[in-house]
Amino acid sequence: MVGTVTISIEIELGWGIHDRQQYDHLSDDGRVERRCLYRLLDACDDYGIPISFDIVGHLLLHSCEGTHSGPYPDGWFDEDPGTDMESDPLFYAPDIAAEIMRRRTDHEICTHTFSHAVCDTMPPDVQKQELEHAQRLHERVTGNQTESLVPPRHVCPSLDALNDHGIEIVRVQDDEPASNPVHRFRELLFGPPLVRSPEFSDGPVETYCTRHPNLTAPSLPSGRSPPHSAFRWVPIRMGQRLHERYLRTATELAVERDSHLHLWCHLFDLNREYQLPPIESFLETLGELEREGAIDVETMKGLNEQIRSETTSEPEPEEQIYA
Repeated sequence: MVGTVTISIEIELGWGIHDRQQYDHLSDDGRVERRCLYRLLDACDDYGIPISFDIVGHLLLHSCEGTHSGPYPDGWFDEDPGTDMESDPLFYAPDIAAEIMRRRTDHEICTHTFSHAVCDTMPPDVQKQELEHAQRLHERVTGNQTESLVPPRHVCPSLDALNDHGIEIVRVQDDEPASNPVHRFRELLFGPPLVRSPEFSDGPVETYCTRHPNLTAPSLPSGRSPPHSAFRWVPIRMGQRLHERYLRTATELAVERDSHLHLWCHLFDLNREYQLPPIESFLETLGELEREGAIDVETMKGLNEQIRSETTSEPEPEEQIYA
């Protein structure tokens, strides 16, 4: 049995909750988030693990005037500073994409829409505009448009918008809310994690993820924020060991079921002291398992190609001939 593991990380910086004007979870100038990313990229290079980095398109800009064409609601870009990367590195981050592309590991840069538009609050023409802006920037920065989308807050654009702008695979939230808080607490801390094969019929491939980030640990500080009060009794080292076990168990389940595991988090969830050590240990384990042939580690782009190839190569059912 061979399992498949995909890791995706949302890079939003100031755009993640700009509609709510909330930035307390971020460092003042984005340096902390960048340092965490660079350390993660070092580990990926050490163990040969590619990641899909889902970048808000506006971050690919070096500068802008603060206004953008399109049928956006009034005030949507009020938080856009209309400056440049040097002045506002939380809203402009072409350096991040350049660093990811510079690394020897073949990571994927995919889209998280242009301005982190939450599609259930936006009309269809805005959804299309978001993908059009994002694809134009991806082509300019990376040389190609992307086929992979992680929709903000797990709300997918319309099928027309996806088809019109070349999106072939989307990450979809799958798990249901827990029946009670105790059940949710145990699920987040101990698992079992969500393991589910992607699905593909006549639309984009759908790869499934949990409601809450699971590459990072809920029992550990998340970026600049402390853990939820329900987890604050957990000692740091215990939380790290529990999360290493969670990630290992998730991978073993994917192998056992010949299925797929999609792990994800936001860039701002990472921190060097608490969250990164168990992730680095896990990446080392992934590298070993892949060399042994127990798992395949695929970006969303690679997963899309794999699923579509398997679908088209399936034999046609034999025609039944009746006398």
